[in-house]
Amino acid sequence: MLLILPAAAFLFFFLVLRKHGLDWRRSALGAAVLWGACVALSTEALSLPRLLTRGPVAILWLAVCIGSFVYWRILKRRGPQASKPVNSADSVLPSAMRKLLAAAGILVVLVGIDAVVAPPSTWDAMAYHLPRVAMWISNHSVRFFPTPDLNQLVFAPWAEYAMLHTWLLWGSDHFVNLIEFFSLLGSAIGASLIAQRLGAGLRGQALAAVISATIPEGMLEASGAMNTYVVSFWIVACAVFLLDWNEDPGWLNTLCVGLSAGLAMLTKGTAFVYLPTLVIACWWMGPASRRILFLKRSVAFLLAILALNAGQFIRCYQFSGTPLGLPLPFRYPRVEVTTTHVSIRGTLASVLRHLSLHFGTISDTANSRIEHIFRLAMRAIGANPDDPAGIWLGDPFHMNRFSLHEIYAGNPLQLVLLLASIAVVVWKWRDAGLRKASLYGLAVIAGFVFLSATLLWNQWSSRLHLPFFVLGAALIGFTLERYVSPKMATYAGVLVVAWALPYATMNRIRSFIPGSRLDDIYHPRSEMYFYDQHKTLIPAALAATDAVNHLDCGRIAIDAYSPQFAIGHSPRSFYVYPFLALIHIDGEKRTVRYAGIDNPTSRFASEEDRAAPCAVICLDCANVPQKWDEYRKVGGRASVFDYIVVFSSAGTIPNPGLSGQGEQRMQ
Repeated sequence: MLLILPAAAFLFFFLVLRKHGLDWRRSALGAAVLWGACVALSTEALSLPRLLTRGPVAILWLAVCIGSFVYWRILKRRGPQASKPVNSADSVLPSAMRKLLAAAGILVVLVGIDAVVAPPSTWDAMAYHLPRVAMWISNHSVRFFPTPDLNQLVFAPWAEYAMLHTWLLWGSDHFVNLIEFFSLLGSAIGASLIAQRLGAGLRGQALAAVISATIPEGMLEASGAMNTYVVSFWIVACAVFLLDWNEDPGWLNTLCVGLSAGLAMLTKGTAFVYLPTLVIACWWMGPASRRILFLKRSVAFLLAILALNAGQFIRCYQFSGTPLGLPLPFRYPRVEVTTTHVSIRGTLASVLRHLSLHFGTISDTANSRIEHIFRLAMRAIGANPDDPAGIWLGDPFHMNRFSLHEIYAGNPLQLVLLLASIAVVVWKWRDAGLRKASLYGLAVIAGFVFLSATLLWNQWSSRLHLPFFVLGAALIGFTLERYVSPKMATYAGVLVVAWALPYATMNRIRSFIPGSRLDDIYHPRSEMYFYDQHKTLIPAALAATDAVNHLDCGRIAIDAYSPQFAIGHSPRSFYVYPFLALIHIDGEKRTVRYAGIDNPTSRFASEEDRAAPCAVICLDCANVPQKWDEYRKVGGRASVFDYIVVFSSAGTIPNPGLSGQGEQRMQ
């Protein structure tokens, strides 16, 4: 029930902003920004004295609730404050738009149910998003720790901070997926507000919200524990408050601009790609006096950004010599995702590769023909489609099939609508009222080009385009209202909602449809953790974790063994989070740490990390004699479960280490 505290804090922030005269949509976004800042600052503050546990987190949120409630009561006694006027061409939302919003809303509710019912299971969430949360819970701090997977350290952590708070206050990971789900809701609200600032009426705003909420890849991801929708929301919030700042450069908007930009940077590195062109465009939309004032306020913006990111910047600098954590001073291909050389030809080829991710079909023949067209286009500009300098780990370029998996799904309808909208507003930029839309459209497309120029392409890159589509939804709503008849605009909305239906109900790894070829949600939670391409591990993993749970052991170590440190693709031993969840890590009665670390992160080991564990879960160690020898003193016995070995005093066989007898048992 302690989870009600952060929910109440958000509500009181919302009520305070309403009393300050903001409409409900801006109040919701502003409350989210203030709430997000509280998550970041409290996490960092409690980490310093290693008080990042359930009690202190609950006390802090209680203090935030009391403070915001008292402030709201003070404002309430002063009497109501008129809402600030906003531009709107309509006064009543047409019936067709209300029905369209309701239809999209039903799909969003289904996604929300999926987020609550299904456990996290996406591969990246299992490999690094949630394992870092379990380690923080065990360490009572977000300090860096020894790990075989450097993603758990150097990648931006805000989304995981929020998951950490839900886990600590609820006592399990049951609600960690809601961070992404609420980001879907916030992004749709933000897209409607951007459309409003561009000049759209209620119809255009409603269309923007519908198109944003029904982005296929977004609907799939929003029920999981990734972070792309979270960074999309913060980027959208930054754009909203920047556009509002041009009309009202008060300190509230100033604070929200800085905090939302800082939260975006603290969530995912792609914020550094999308924000620059967006900020420049929104800044230029304002009158000259506002532009000058913005520059004067830039110190305040930077201070807000640094206040949120300072802790992670310092930790990354101490580790890698750069505040962003990358590039690393040693080879680790798994995080080497940026290009080393930017050129016009290479950028154009990369743009084509990234666009191709949204044209996959169910037909291999059609995919081959579409891939052939993209290859011809790249060769026409003098580029090699398979250029290893533009593709992660040098994999060859290829088309993805149509997919209901969040890391492969494309967004073809939204892409066509967005490219058409950008072409229209740029072509007609001289028309009255289109200056803002033209600048905005150029900023959105420039962000996509910037991403293509700086990030290596891989078959999973379509999820990185989510901010592009969420920002683009605002422009689509604006242009559909302005240049298309109401009936045709409604048909376009119906089409995107209908297209989104399978994505909301037939998620590849958490489907509502039972008995299909998809993995549905009508199975034990313990099994669903493995649904992302690891179902064959279920018997061994459940047996191993059950053996650990029968031990009277509170200090567990996990060895995610891989034969080499310079890892590119994630080995199966990195799919570690299900084990952490199933042995019920809580940071008090049971803690976990990594063992067998022989890489530069070993210097982060504390005295507690060096203490002997009472059990070691060693993944992919069954046939690795040196691992048996390394852990022979952990109880002197072992239990083997396929590729997993659990070393403990209650093992089923003796562990004599490198003796011939031990090697024979491992065969």
